[in-house]
Amino acid sequence: MKKVLLFALFILILGSSAYAEIDYNNTNLRHKIGQMLIVGFDGTKLTPDCALYDDLINDRISGVIIFSQGIAGGSKYKNVENPKQLKKLISDINKTAKTKMFITIDEEGGKITRLPKDRGFKAQTLSHRELGDKDDEMTTYLEAKKIASALKDLGFNMNFAPCVDLALNPNSEVIFKANRAFSDNPLKVIKHANAYILAHNQYGILTVLKHFPGHGSISADSHKGFADATNTGVKSELDPYRALISNASAQNVMVSHVYNKNIDEKYPASMSYKTVTGLLKGELGFSGLIITDDMQMKAISDNYSFEEAIIASINAGCDIIILGNNLVYDGKESAQQFGDVVFKAVQEGKIDPKRIDEAYEKITKVKSRL
Repeated sequence: MKKVLLFALFILILGSSAYAEIDYNNTNLRHKIGQMLIVGFDGTKLTPDCALYDDLINDRISGVIIFSQGIAGGSKYKNVENPKQLKKLISDINKTAKTKMFITIDEEGGKITRLPKDRGFKAQTLSHRELGDKDDEMTTYLEAKKIASALKDLGFNMNFAPCVDLALNPNSEVIFKANRAFSDNPLKVIKHANAYILAHNQYGILTVLKHFPGHGSISADSHKGFADATNTGVKSELDPYRALISNASAQNVMVSHVYNKNIDEKYPASMSYKTVTGLLKGELGFSGLIITDDMQMKAISDNYSFEEAIIASINAGCDIIILGNNLVYDGKESAQQFGDVVFKAVQEGKIDPKRIDEAYEKITKVKSRL
């Protein structure tokens, strides 16, 4: 009798395992992969004939990033015409999506805004540099509160800010000259980043520290090409991350495409296991969501194939990949391509399914609190 029971139990376990494997390698795996992608899109309305609508109903994406200007083609206003239009667009996205969406934006303040005054948006605020120069935490809090309140009203739930790069290189077009750094002093950056994050927390807007492990020491712009910090990067660039992770202010971190041979001789940060898993997760102890900067930036797209870049970033430990479809715009379906590349990589053993599961669990945990 015992032998019969043991045999029946073995068959039951074998059958359930086989079923789980079939399910995992199809619908469930595709869903988990889709949750690892945030995309940009063209258009100010959600219509059944657009690529985004197709992505939403087919569960290919985890969220969207909103832009107000199409750099490389597409519609004049990209996604933003006025507050009423944008609010409806976000509402329609949420209604159409099969899962909770990350609705994201780069709204740092100063010149770094996607909500321009000439289109009816009122939350015009000081830049990080201006706030650092004033060096008053309450002013920073109140300016960030204007941003967070506006984002909440429009339907956003994630802001790719604050920027915690150090203002180290006066020749940097993308950081120093754009007034995106609070200061060259890590302690001042930490202080103002804390105030900025606190204001967003009060409105339920997730913040994302950027651009790990530091973009402030180099003059090169990773949007435009290879950006090498090997000879300029300094250890103090990690201080804001170390402090904000330690005091639990750091919810999410965006990893840059900056290359530093002293950290990884092969890959830039976003594709580097040594940088993401070794440094950020290991040495600094960060356990939150890790998000890549736009993988279509030329620091990546000019030097690596789409497949190599995506596979390496996921294996490095990144949980969410951004494809902005703004620096590069050709109307093609990037979400489908992403899903196919990652699905095939898992099937071929190039990505461990456990890495997908790890990212998925972190993403769903964050979304459950939205």
